[in-house]
Amino acid sequence: MKLNVFLNLYGSRQEVGLLHQDNQRIFFEYAPAFLKSGIELSPFKLPLKSGVFEERSHVFGGLFGLFNDSLPDGWGCLLLDRKLRKMGKSYAEITPLDRLSLIGINPMGALEYEPAAGNPDQYGDIELDSLSGEVDRILDGEDSLVLDELLKLNGSSGGARPKIVAYVSDNRKHIIHGGKDIPEGYTPWIIKFSEKRDPLTSGELEYRYSLAAKEAGITMPETHIFPMKDGRGCFGVKRFDRTFKGKVHTHTACGLLHASHRFASLDYENLLKLTWILTRNHTDVAEMARRMIFNIKSGNKDDHSKNFSFLLNEKHQWRLAPAYDLTPSAGLNGEQTCMVNGKGCNITDADLIKTAATANIPETESKDMIEAVNAALFRHNILH
Repeated sequence: MKLNVFLNLYGSRQEVGLLHQDNQRIFFEYAPAFLKSGIELSPFKLPLKSGVFEERSHVFGGLFGLFNDSLPDGWGCLLLDRKLRKMGKSYAEITPLDRLSLIGINPMGALEYEPAAGNPDQYGDIELDSLSGEVDRILDGEDSLVLDELLKLNGSSGGARPKIVAYVSDNRKHIIHGGKDIPEGYTPWIIKFSEKRDPLTSGELEYRYSLAAKEAGITMPETHIFPMKDGRGCFGVKRFDRTFKGKVHTHTACGLLHASHRFASLDYENLLKLTWILTRNHTDVAEMARRMIFNIKSGNKDDHSKNFSFLLNEKHQWRLAPAYDLTPSAGLNGEQTCMVNGKGCNITDADLIKTAATANIPETESKDMIEAVNAALFRHNILH
């Protein structure tokens, strides 16, 4: 199987190269014209140079992290595989390139894949209450009559919880899907559903976390609670990989470093170092330290490598992406996924300050961050 890879960056589209799968081996080669662009899409694991690349560690089933970032986790992967099975493939036959083909031009970020197995839909209204019932049916293992619609609505948004990508009106009253371009008066959002086992307030709690993070000085996209008739609120967040100029190339720490998010593969010292090497920007490094403090203080132990991303701006410079997926999580055995000062639990302010110091952040600055985070969490009644 072969897939052509394109980059649709801020409204300008060009061919990146060719993906080719031969049995269990996946190969990639940059297009000659793209080699002259100077755009480093994945500088550590897929540098911009000629030749055929093969990812032999199989951290992502043979895909390079650049392309694995186009694939969803959890809910999105469930939908993709359900659709591929309906198309006649067994689970054993499904390949990463099959999934990329099904996503086509709709991944998160700015990459696109051809030939695509599906085409953009026409615009249509979204009714959250009716979709919620279909989400519950799929999670219960039942067939859904709107599987194709849910697959289109999911795009390739990451994470385990059910979610959709959609356009939301400026007054937040109307939600639509479909089409290639953003209609006037609408902006692209991700809207999450709660699962049956989640408390009714899970959406509202994530919303409070987002407000506390903003107050603590963390860069967050705009967020909103979309009400439902059963009392559950759907948490929504404005997409940072879409602008009025077009798509933005996005790369996770997971994909950049081939550090699997399925286990504790990073510590915050790694993330701080990565942020400096990639951005050469102290403001971004300090922001990463602030997120470390927020996650520890708020009880968000699900701080795995896919929950930190970087964006390529119009000057082809890397910057830290806005924060996302900030919500309470118990973690595996109560441990932080991303360690602090070699510790996964019982992390103290001294540990936070020492870790921040590895990135040349003065103790006074770290203490100010800790104070700001504590104050924001207290104001929003988030106690840990």
